[in-house]
Amino acid sequence: MYPEYHREITESLLMDARFLVEGEPEFTCLREHLDFYQQFFEASFGLSLLCQSDYAFLQSARDNDTLSRDICIFLGVLCYEMDREGKNIMEELSFSTFAYEDVERLLELSSFREVLEATKSLRDSSSRRNFYHLLARRRLIDKIDDEAFRFTPGHKYFLEFARGVAQGIGREEEE
Repeated sequence: MYPEYHREITESLLMDARFLVEGEPEFTCLREHLDFYQQFFEASFGLSLLCQSDYAFLQSARDNDTLSRDICIFLGVLCYEMDREGKNIMEELSFSTFAYEDVERLLELSSFREVLEATKSLRDSSSRRNFYHLLARRRLIDKIDDEAFRFTPGHKYFLEFARGVAQGIGREEEE
């Protein structure tokens, strides 16, 4: 006998490659049966289940995931530009509503414009609209309407990844 939302949990994490976030019944069920799901995904698919207090995600050993790379670039540039405006990045990402128009303005005026242009899914506003739809499907953002969105707790996964990269670079420089 499987837990109540087993099918929804496995389809969301495995087939849709999306984040489960706090507030969803699937996330609550997964947390209640965490040991089972960690063993299930490892034994069945060789995937690690990352489950934090407010999101869950399947990690793979693939190192050619262009979507993850593009998300890191997007968040990196967005955070840099918000920091330049004097905003508290963590509070903004966790609690604010973002108007697409404001995000587009930040990206268009960014000093990292060349990096964005070199990234297929971020090169222009039309490409980014498709990118936003992909982020919504993966549950990294919640679309409020056609004009605004909020980040889900899943964004923290990419911030932790960036922190790890930065710490690794810092250690290399010290050595």
